[in-house]
Amino acid sequence: MAQVTITEESAALLHELWEGMRDQHGEDRTEAQLVDDAIRRVHRGFFGRPPGGGGPDQPTGPFFKWASGRSAEVLLRQVDATTFRLSQPFRYDDGRRRFNVPEDDVTDLASVPRFLTWLVPRYGRHTLAALLHDHLQDDDRVSSEEADLLFRDSMGEIGVPLARRWLMWAAVGLRTEKNRGGWRMVRAVAWVVLFAAAALALSVGLVAGALSGWGPLLTAVGAVAGVVVGALVVSVVWGRLWALGSLTAVGLVFFSLPVLLVLIALGGYLALEWAVERVAVRSPHRNPVLARNL
Repeated sequence: MAQVTITEESAALLHELWEGMRDQHGEDRTEAQLVDDAIRRVHRGFFGRPPGGGGPDQPTGPFFKWASGRSAEVLLRQVDATTFRLSQPFRYDDGRRRFNVPEDDVTDLASVPRFLTWLVPRYGRHTLAALLHDHLQDDDRVSSEEADLLFRDSMGEIGVPLARRWLMWAAVGLRTEKNRGGWRMVRAVAWVVLFAAAALALSVGLVAGALSGWGPLLTAVGAVAGVVVGALVVSVVWGRLWALGSLTAVGLVFFSLPVLLVLIALGGYLALEWAVERVAVRSPHRNPVLARNL
């Protein structure tokens, strides 16, 4: 094999690394050994390892390493509290479409609000699909609506349960509609307000029915079923996006009350966190994130 010559800049970086590892950790590896280790790391990042040999044990469907057909991995570098930078590239290739997600792509993982992470975590089996979805937001070849559909379908290819991937698709699809502005934004916002209000009213009826006896409870349950059926019917106002409208409506009916309770609990905790920081921590040592609001 031909010898490889590195640039003066790379040689200086290599020597700096060697000195730092020696001084900070007493490492006795030579510069040549560090180069060998670096090549192995780059090989793993771009080519990957097989299952059982350090590679992912879980199949990743059409998500592959950048330079091979081995299963994709996710390696991230944290930028701030909610943002990460991809340290290893990967690609999506289902035989019909191919998208390359390069290193240094910036992501917030799955864009799930803090008050909804009890239902859908920001990372998990859906992580690769979420990273692809983030990348496609800046790809002129794909519309936002197409990116949302690819997000849903790619989650199915890596084993995300049917109900979860369709609900996640409905959530990002509703956001896409809101971001379009105009009539579509008005429709999306009105849809959320209407069915969230209906859900909270029905929740009061369910509680009152449960306290009053079987008759009122069955009436309240019937009202919930009626609203769900009504949501499916009224979703025709979404036209070809009727599935998006019906799913978001049903999701709002069943999850608005839990979300409200989580928001109340989260608001109480944040108030407590703010108060403790102000009372128990001296001003120069306060958490800089909280200090801005003190």
